[in-house]
Amino acid sequence: MVWLREVLAVPFGYIMSLLYLFTGNYLLSIVLLTVSVRIAMLPVSIKQQKNTSRQVRLQPKIKKIQEKYKGDQRKISEETQALYNREGFSVTQGGCVPLLVQFPIMIGLFGVIYTPLSNVLRIANGTMTALISAFKEYAGALDIKVQDNTIEIKLLEHFGNFIASKSESAVAAVKMLSERDFSEINKLIDGFQLFGVQLFETPDAKSFGKLWIFPILAGVTSLLSAGFMYIKQKQQNPDMAKNPTMGCMTFSSPLMSVAFAFMFPAGVGFYWIVSNVISFVQTVALNYIYSPKKVIARNMVEETIMHRARENNIKK
Repeated sequence: MVWLREVLAVPFGYIMSLLYLFTGNYLLSIVLLTVSVRIAMLPVSIKQQKNTSRQVRLQPKIKKIQEKYKGDQRKISEETQALYNREGFSVTQGGCVPLLVQFPIMIGLFGVIYTPLSNVLRIANGTMTALISAFKEYAGALDIKVQDNTIEIKLLEHFGNFIASKSESAVAAVKMLSERDFSEINKLIDGFQLFGVQLFETPDAKSFGKLWIFPILAGVTSLLSAGFMYIKQKQQNPDMAKNPTMGCMTFSSPLMSVAFAFMFPAGVGFYWIVSNVISFVQTVALNYIYSPKKVIARNMVEETIMHRARENNIKK
């Protein structure tokens, strides 16, 4: 998984680097990158929404199949699949495919957030190697816990004390930084904070502090989309409300968002919050534009036109 994140972080890093060069603000760059990804994913989201609307249309027919072949699950499955084939409905478009498309994007975005020095500021490989090696030595001496996947975040978090340590390896590594590198690192550190806290730090679940705002907002913003979809699903298919697992599955996502936001640096939590807000706006908009009633009405019009066209061809 680490190698995949490193590979995917490269193209996203180029995009993030251009955005940062244009805005001069790391947080704004994350917002713009998130918006760009959501726009790129819009065709998939539209296809998913249309598929969901088709599924609502098919519910009465599926219910008839279930009543007709009650007790014969094999026959119900066969007839339901035959119905899907006739109607051009795909189960995967509404579930697995969108998630599979989003997975590498999420990994790439996380990779960029974890590696702002190498993939955003584009500091030379030799300089980065020296900095990381010196910082590992510094962290080990002070018993600072670091992992390879978060080392650039930790380096930025302790950068001031690190360069002031005056250890031979630290001094040698810092000398390899150009004036531009040094200036950009300090600019990045100054700009990578929100609500008065540094986003390089990770919220401590055992000790309440300012950083708790990120897990809380991650949960609340995730709940917006989850709650909206839960209400819509109940309206479109009342039978789903009878299934107790529906509510559990829907509201487990916000809880997972809170849990993960405590496991990663606040910068990752910030990305989740922005992504959740954009996702909520997009979900509401698509549910309005491609509501089941509108999609069903369009399909009925199209089917009527095609049916009349066939009749006219037969008459000719």
